[in-house]
Amino acid sequence: MGLPVYLRSMLIVDLVCNFGIGLVMPIELLFTTHSLGATMSEATLTVTVSSVGSLICHPIIGWVSDKRSAWLGMYLALVFSVIGPVLFAFAQSFPMALVAAFISGLGMSMATAWTSILTLISTEEQHNIVYGINQAELNLGIGLGAAVGGLIAAGGSDFLYRMGFAARGVGFAFVACALLILERRYRLRDLTSRRMIKAHQVDTRPTPATSSPYPTAESSTGLTRQVLVTMALLTVGTLFMDIFGYSQFDAGLVTTLISDPHVPRWSLSLVDVVNTFAVVIMNVILLPRLKNGNHVAMLRTVPLCWAAAWLLIDLALTFSTTASALALASFGIIVFGFGEVMLGISQPVVAARLAGARFSGRMFGLLNTAQSLGYIFGPLFASFVLAGHQPIPLLTACAIGLVIIALPWFLFIRTAKSVRAHTA
Repeated sequence: MGLPVYLRSMLIVDLVCNFGIGLVMPIELLFTTHSLGATMSEATLTVTVSSVGSLICHPIIGWVSDKRSAWLGMYLALVFSVIGPVLFAFAQSFPMALVAAFISGLGMSMATAWTSILTLISTEEQHNIVYGINQAELNLGIGLGAAVGGLIAAGGSDFLYRMGFAARGVGFAFVACALLILERRYRLRDLTSRRMIKAHQVDTRPTPATSSPYPTAESSTGLTRQVLVTMALLTVGTLFMDIFGYSQFDAGLVTTLISDPHVPRWSLSLVDVVNTFAVVIMNVILLPRLKNGNHVAMLRTVPLCWAAAWLLIDLALTFSTTASALALASFGIIVFGFGEVMLGISQPVVAARLAGARFSGRMFGLLNTAQSLGYIFGPLFASFVLAGHQPIPLLTACAIGLVIIALPWFLFIRTAKSVRAHTA
């Protein structure tokens, strides 16, 4: 399916945005310790403070997107995204870095407005392909940015650290200008307004029970009890999936690898490279084939894939040779990447069809809030396990959590088959 020029242009802009996000990932902790004199335990507070900022702002931006305009929410978030990195670049003390991290976290709420915009400027038929491309670009952009950030980190220069943060701020300013130009040229604000008005118009015609694989909000009563329950299931499942899955990619996985004497430090770069290219390649292969599949079923495979990945990596670390350990661990990372692809193809589509255009901002705000909470509680869980409170390896504990705690929430989301059985 061909996408309109404005959609393709928007996705290119998003790639630049994700590059900026990845750029500072390898240097943030080094900057606070090397340049500002913070201890490592203090430096990790910047990640927590940033997550708290995004936790606060995601629901606000979601509300603004639904009640006022997703474009307004996007521009507000971009203001924070520009200010935060610039403050980092000029920070002379650790408290100032914490302020910069908090403001940067507020800016991360642009993900809520961005997904809402994509939902409104694309048709329902285009959602499947647009969300998949968006997920692929997220991984590619962050991966490429992290690679450049790694080179900056290797230099160990205070000047380069600060230039990295400044470049991120300039990049987000470019994104804001590019979006403003695209919005004006293609009248995208008018397009989103028309679709929001259409979403608010009550359609009293009966809808066949099999027209959607899950309940939707587009009904004469707005958000039905069934829709609210399904929203809750999706949000809570996402929270636990991020606690035991996504957040551990940055916390538990890194700690596990660097604490193993058989695994060299450069393996962290290998993990990023393998993950980035695996996700991009699998998106290219799978997206055209799965875009019209059962998205709820695909969503259920995500915690299973991530659990399998963690078990494979723990198994790899039992090998005595570095080559064999890295080979199996890399395969585990590819399995994790497959789960990311399934997540990118399925979750936004389920959320968009569930909430409809009328409630999409708040729905994506809820999901992003759950992700922020996951990035707060995930590292805390990792610290608890690594402190010796569990007799099993951290990643194995996370695998168990994914299967026993995260997966069941998605199993209760009704598919087309269960809807038909209920209405028969």
